[in-house]
Amino acid sequence: MADSPISGHGLTIRQLFTGRRFQLGYYQREYTWSRKAVAALLDDLWRRFAASWNDLDDREQTDHYAPYFLGPFVYHEQDGITYLVDGQQRITTLHLLLIYVRRLLLDQERHAEAEQLGQLIRSVRHGKPTFAMDIPEREPLLKALCDGTDYQLPDSPPSVSVRNLWERSQDLADDFPTMLRDDALPYFHDWLLDRVCLVGIKALGQDSGWEIFETMNDRGDRLGPIDLLKSFLFQESKKDQPRLNIKWRDMLSKLTAVEKDAPSEFVKALLTSQHADLSEPSDDRQRISQAFHEWVRTHQEQLGLRRPSDFAEFIEWLAALAPRFATLLAASKTLDRGLEAVFYNSRNGLYCQTRLILAGLRPDDDNATFKEKARLLATFLDLLYVRRLVNNEGTNSSDMEAEVDRLIPNVRKCTSAKDISVLLGAEIATLPYDFQGISTFGLRSDNRRQVRYLLARMTHYVERECGRAELIADYLDQTRPYEIEHIWANHFDRFQTEVKTYQTFVTWRNRLGALLLLPKSDNASYRDDLYQQKIQYYRGQNLLAASLHDLTYRKNPGFTKFIKRVDLTGAFRAFRDQIGKDAIEHRQRLYRALCERIWEPSALGFDVPQVTLPEQATRRRTRAHYKVDVADLIRVELLRPGTTLTGSRRGTQYAATVEPDGRIRVSTGEVFPSLSGAGQFVLGVTSCAGWDFWKVLAGSGEVPIKTLRDEGLTRGLLP
Repeated sequence: MADSPISGHGLTIRQLFTGRRFQLGYYQREYTWSRKAVAALLDDLWRRFAASWNDLDDREQTDHYAPYFLGPFVYHEQDGITYLVDGQQRITTLHLLLIYVRRLLLDQERHAEAEQLGQLIRSVRHGKPTFAMDIPEREPLLKALCDGTDYQLPDSPPSVSVRNLWERSQDLADDFPTMLRDDALPYFHDWLLDRVCLVGIKALGQDSGWEIFETMNDRGDRLGPIDLLKSFLFQESKKDQPRLNIKWRDMLSKLTAVEKDAPSEFVKALLTSQHADLSEPSDDRQRISQAFHEWVRTHQEQLGLRRPSDFAEFIEWLAALAPRFATLLAASKTLDRGLEAVFYNSRNGLYCQTRLILAGLRPDDDNATFKEKARLLATFLDLLYVRRLVNNEGTNSSDMEAEVDRLIPNVRKCTSAKDISVLLGAEIATLPYDFQGISTFGLRSDNRRQVRYLLARMTHYVERECGRAELIADYLDQTRPYEIEHIWANHFDRFQTEVKTYQTFVTWRNRLGALLLLPKSDNASYRDDLYQQKIQYYRGQNLLAASLHDLTYRKNPGFTKFIKRVDLTGAFRAFRDQIGKDAIEHRQRLYRALCERIWEPSALGFDVPQVTLPEQATRRRTRAHYKVDVADLIRVELLRPGTTLTGSRRGTQYAATVEPDGRIRVSTGEVFPSLSGAGQFVLGVTSCAGWDFWKVLAGSGEVPIKTLRDEGLTRGLLP
């Protein structure tokens, strides 16, 4: 029997990028993946990896971790070039991911692994480095990302692909799971290359590729999960189908009017929020995401689908809640009064908010009840995000999704908006962190977008309360010309007498109190000026910046009345001639006070009980996939609170101390929930293997703190 003229075979990521040079056919669309799509891919990869990973494994054990299938792609080859027919969105994103992982490996000084990735990312042909995704217009951006240099989008409008690539590269820095930036990184590197795979379908040539492309994309709509779900539900409902069909079509119409893929996203979110088992090790979330129509078939009993009337009611239930999802989706794109937090969460990549909100909704909620429930749940997520942010806790999608999954079972039990207010109020009362962390919070290599968000909210609050135009949408739009301004110019020599060392200068220059949000063009024009010159410009900017100038407090009744009304007299203060460390600390306290007013729980509608926490409240463990953390070492007396930790790199020494609750305080006062976070901060990088980097004085001299962990495991003191 003759072989098929079209062949298919499995490829790992390593095999996919080894020796290949990808290009696109002229009929291919632009690179269009959204932040949400990339975040979903990262979440899928993280969850599959984390299900197998143990931080005590040897790296060789990754060869036996569960694999992950990323689907098929179609290609043909000609003159040594692989032309992608279908699958360029995934392969382009994987290429971008490899570039980012390589940068993290370099941060950890894992040069062998970084070099290995470098050979997959680009190779040398005829003496010229050539990227695996060999598309000339993308080369300057990809080169900047590989080299770790700044990249500015060209003034002339860039192509859709280049703009999206640049935006997704920024999103990767925000959304890459926190736990993959530390000791797990080399394990993830090995698993990604050798256990994540695709199936390549090789066409005979360009014409064959074009035919396959047409077949896959143009020759009739294939039945998707939403169509298969409809077929199943209507077949089982048996009666009243004309009326139900009208409801179904109306549901699809309302959803697709907001976004093309909204119907499937709605069903996934609703099933997950109101019915999925979110506990470990359940795989309900993944199964719903992959094939929700099959999940409904296999969970009929759980969903109460026994009689034909149950199936009809299920269709009615979907149809009743679909307009709510459409409203939330629209509010995530454009500010909707009363649902502003939905917009903010979307800008911060917290797409899990939809599941949290849907968990609290009922089909018979009137519009006012729906909006109040949605407002409370979205606002709580925003408050949680900001409090975690200023206390250096993880805020990316994987961190926040873990919090949402923990909350959903209790939110499901709430009937009224009052129930939700009480539940979330109790959550706020027991949070182990407030805004105290702002005292040492600042800009780092991995939180620029989050700091901009904080500055935007404070700037908007002051402007709005003083009756000025509300520009929050502009402040948060990444394409708008607003950026972070450092009050201290980047000239160490001007401040050396006060800060002594360059490292201290960088720390204070990046403190939140030394930052403003200004239009990009203005910022660029005077960023190197002396403070005495800068302050004249600040006076003409937003009121948070202008408050540094003493004339802002004269003949400005809206501003002065605002200060009195919100009890910030003394917190706002002018610094006319100079701004040193004392002034930055004062601004730091002002910013904390502003945050406490913006995110004041009772003013936001939460019913917060009067709860007094113990001085050393037990911190909720968020690093669930680690078997041991620093708090465990303290518990079994292998490590004492106050112990000094040391680390060094390239001749520079760093010091930190262990807090009673297991957190790590670095020498400049910042506190981090993990060894890796503290290491990332002092080194100024986005990835650090903290258990190896930090050392402690033991009988034989300085040893990595990991040695204490291993000793505890050997002696049976630790789980």
